Amino acid sequence: MKKIMCALLALLMVAVPVMLASCSDSADTDATTTAAEGGTGDTAAGDVSTADEVTETLDLPETDYDGRTFTMLSNTDLTYNYGTCDFDEPSDDAREQALYERGVAVEELLNVTVTMVQDDLGGDIYSLMKTDVDAGTTNYDIVFNSMGYSCTATGAGLCYNIDEIEYIDLTKSWWNTDCTEQLALGGNHYMIGGDIAVNDKECIWVVYFLTDLIEQNNLESPYDLVNNNEWTWDKMMQMADTADRDENGNGTRDSGDIYGLCTHSENYAASWESAGLKLITLDSTGYPTVSWGTDEFVEVYTQIQELMDNSDVVSADNVEFISTSLEQGQTLFGTEVIAFAMEYRESEYDFGIIPYPKYSSDIDRYYSYIAYNASVMTVELTHGDTEFVGIVTEALAYYGQEYLTPAYYEVQLQSRFSRDEESAAMLDIIFEYRCYDLGVFFDWGSAKTSLSTSGASPSTLYASLSKSINKAIEKSLSKLT
Repeated sequence: MKKIMCALLALLMVAVPVMLASCSDSADTDATTTAAEGGTGDTAAGDVSTADEVTETLDLPETDYDGRTFTMLSNTDLTYNYGTCDFDEPSDDAREQALYERGVAVEELLNVTVTMVQDDLGGDIYSLMKTDVDAGTTNYDIVFNSMGYSCTATGAGLCYNIDEIEYIDLTKSWWNTDCTEQLALGGNHYMIGGDIAVNDKECIWVVYFLTDLIEQNNLESPYDLVNNNEWTWDKMMQMADTADRDENGNGTRDSGDIYGLCTHSENYAASWESAGLKLITLDSTGYPTVSWGTDEFVEVYTQIQELMDNSDVVSADNVEFISTSLEQGQTLFGTEVIAFAMEYRESEYDFGIIPYPKYSSDIDRYYSYIAYNASVMTVELTHGDTEFVGIVTEALAYYGQEYLTPAYYEVQLQSRFSRDEESAAMLDIIFEYRCYDLGVFFDWGSAKTSLSTSGASPSTLYASLSKSINKAIEKSLSKLT
């Protein structure tokens, strides 16, 4: 169905500037895009600013696949993870229309048929992938799944080393270098993200705030605090304490009250990462190394516990209440992934979006935590035609930068879902540096799980878990190709 629009698309693209890629029969000579030097890759990060612009090309051979089908496996859409990665007809929805136009461009360029298969995020997609690999079949050319299950697949030896796939060039701006650099194992890349999809961006951790409660309590502008490098944990909790009140007057903290902060267990990892810390870091060889058994981590974690256990101000045990409290005007701050902005747009209460606060003002930047259910792309180990995978995947990512990312980031997040211009500007800061922690996603030795519960002792856990963590790391790496 998409191909019937290719002739029209080609005519339209004649009139646009050269920075737009064309539907041509020679990918390496005509497909160009403009990006900024020094960016982090993946244009949703707002990289194009004062940096010098450079022209990038889609360096692919002239290819005709005679209508061959390219199949992407991804999740069905969720509130927190939009898994649709292809669309077969024009749509009034910006993301769907962008997916449609991206598909038309790639299909015309390579004479392929792009399609997708969807199933439930996590275990179900993993099972489909594992069954495919075990059988030596190739039902899926690329796979999108949650960070946790993608790591499980990588550790089980189900994933191809993407560095060995010709034509996927991870140095190009349409690939997210935060993801590429932080998820490398032994210097090799098995999980990647970028402009090829939006489901790696949907699960960025942010803070929502209610404008009415800021004004009612005569509090400082959260936007000004962020811009002036004053948005810290202490400031957030001071403001939360001011706004908190027993709204129904029954003397008991319950869902009828107004809270200062509503959050849940993912906020543990978001907090230590906002302090610039990780459970696992990569050494100079790319080997995963346990990095949370330090005095610094214990000191930071102690303050995380104080924040999370402050039941007078914080509601931290009811995931659903985070959404309802924001929609019903019952919390000053709520932490969730950025995908929820789409749900909150129907709320009668004005809300703003800001990055998660710094541990202290001397932290060099705002670190944006990538939550467990964000998705990345993998390739099945047993795929028999990696040249086909490389060429089509690179084209999908390239045209994703042209169509999909602007529709998602500029049209929807910055314009449609945000309530004010300040929130739109905050998104640039939020996307500027995305933090991926292999220790969170692999959860080696169940360290992340153990440290995401009330009453955990990092010193005691480190002493009891460090040996099993290192064994789990060795087992995972032994399966890599």
